[in-house]
Amino acid sequence: MAGCALVRFKRHNLMKRAIPVIISLLLPLAMSAQGQAAQDAAKAAAWKSHAAAISKYLSTDYPGSIVSVKVSGDKVCIRGRKPSGDNMFLTEITPWEEVYGPGIEDGLVAVKGRRFKVSLPRMVERDGIVYDRALSRWALVEKTPEGVALASHARYADVIPALFKAPRMELKGKKGLGGYRLNRFQEDLESLGIGSVTINIHLNSLLYASERPDAIPYEYGGITYWFDSARVDYLDRVLSYCTDRGVVTSAITLIDLRSADPTLTPVFRHPDCDGGFYSMPNMTTPAGFNAYAAVLDFLAGRYSTGEHGRINNWIIHNEVDYGFGWTNMGHQSYEAYMDAYEKSMRLNYNIAVAYDQNCWVLGSYTHNWNVPEDENGFPVTRMLDDHLRYSRLEGDFRWGVAQHPYPQDLFAPEFWKNDTRSTYDTGTDYLTFKNLEVIDKWIRDKDRFYRGKTKRLLFLSENGTNSPSYSETDLTNQAAGACWAWKKISALPGIDAVQWHAWIDDRGEFGLRIGLRRFPDDEEEPGGVKPVWKVWEAAGTPSEDEVFAPYLKVIGLGSWQEIFHEVGK
Repeated sequence: MAGCALVRFKRHNLMKRAIPVIISLLLPLAMSAQGQAAQDAAKAAAWKSHAAAISKYLSTDYPGSIVSVKVSGDKVCIRGRKPSGDNMFLTEITPWEEVYGPGIEDGLVAVKGRRFKVSLPRMVERDGIVYDRALSRWALVEKTPEGVALASHARYADVIPALFKAPRMELKGKKGLGGYRLNRFQEDLESLGIGSVTINIHLNSLLYASERPDAIPYEYGGITYWFDSARVDYLDRVLSYCTDRGVVTSAITLIDLRSADPTLTPVFRHPDCDGGFYSMPNMTTPAGFNAYAAVLDFLAGRYSTGEHGRINNWIIHNEVDYGFGWTNMGHQSYEAYMDAYEKSMRLNYNIAVAYDQNCWVLGSYTHNWNVPEDENGFPVTRMLDDHLRYSRLEGDFRWGVAQHPYPQDLFAPEFWKNDTRSTYDTGTDYLTFKNLEVIDKWIRDKDRFYRGKTKRLLFLSENGTNSPSYSETDLTNQAAGACWAWKKISALPGIDAVQWHAWIDDRGEFGLRIGLRRFPDDEEEPGGVKPVWKVWEAAGTPSEDEVFAPYLKVIGLGSWQEIFHEVGK
């Protein structure tokens, strides 16, 4: 018993001595946790306020309007209608400023008369950069005793003259390939009769902030950037290879989480990005805007004439409705995320169209057509409807849709059996190969046309059916799915092209085998042709019906007409 008491006494003294040490260690952690909680709360409050301001801006019926914005070689001409009152001014909103923010008080220009016209210099110095006002929005504001308040929605440039006049490259068919690159199989372009491809371009892997050996200097906004000559040379070769063969190319613009130049990582990466595979571009600062605009300007200028190949269209980032995975901007409100994406699309378009009047920019979306927001990101239909809303309020531009109608379960090729939430009505949860009629109806609605006259471009830019293994059954089911997909795509007039992804099975695709060819390092047939390759080869040719016929039985059909359905509400 005495020994036990001694142990208790020693333990008691040890604890008395240890408690101050423990407190000294834990107190900073507790204070740090409290500080972090306060920071998180402040950030959440700011995000909420930002979302509310955007919603108010979009829903307000302002008394004035900006009617048109036309850009010439050295001028920007803004026309508008103002309400009665003497305290009306024109304001400029740059891409790194918010339409409701403090920047709207800067550089106000007085306007007179109910209908007004203001001409301003196109190039100015702003926040340390030489800035092209063709990229700005313009709005009316009113000075009141309480401050400056918006009196109109902001409007982007309606007309920007193109530096080059290269003719539009027409699609020679709907059949395409996704993720095209130069390799030992590159002649599949000719073998398969390909009319279009997508090419991934990791924007912030191309340039550096300081001079490098053999780098290409490029000045934008008064700042010189240095482009990696080896990467540019590769783009020259792949784009020239495609252009020389009449293949329409679409560049998928991606912002990696880390830049090739580490000093540019915080410049390119959105400040609220907290993970995922790619980031929303950082357009919150002049430096972030200028670096992003510089790489777009370099690419648009270099690939608009055909001298180095062409970029015909621009797919803006990747699967933005599933943004926290594929175009991360943190766990933002929908309103803030959508507004940032709209700005990125506008910037890319206004830069690209200044070189090529024929280009389109396309929004990139998953198969989550109407999937509830708390289940899987943002519903695609909500984002598309809001693109239309922004276009009505801020001026329309040539934007289209790059849809990814994978099966509900990307690993399961038999979508005709498995896609139970892909229905033939506009309220369908998923948009897959099974029910492509739904997006065809959406895109062909004339109320959604560009400026009410032109159907928007619709590419199925990333999609394919999987072969879970290389067994005969799995390969047959994959090929059968491709038959179904092609029959629908070729018959639906709203779909302009499909780019099958992946072209070749890729070890980095989370275990999927959705390519037309086997893994390049497959032990039995490295890069070997799969039955789906034969289907894609025959698609759109005189041998199509003969090659496709055996797959009717696989799906359980008497004829291909059975796969078509009317779309309900």
